[in-house]
Amino acid sequence: MNCIETQTSVSNTTLSEYVNKNVFATSPDCPVTQPEFNWLFKQREHNGFASAFVKVSARSFLVHIPSFISCLNAKRGA
Repeated sequence: MNCIETQTSVSNTTLSEYVNKNVFATSPDCPVTQPEFNWLFKQREHNGFASAFVKVSARSFLVHIPSFISCLNAKRGA
């Protein structure tokens, strides 16, 4: 009997990389304006930003900052 080992990549994600959506939208660290951020959030399923947001409850979301920046770079062609 042959055993196949699969390797799983260990993610080095830390809790500090997640910020409340409303806090991030108004912080100086956010690279887009608040109206642009709101549009990106509302259209996240269609514009590729779904991976940058984590639903915590019915009306609460967190932003994974590295994923958001990565999505933004891909969208802007950087």
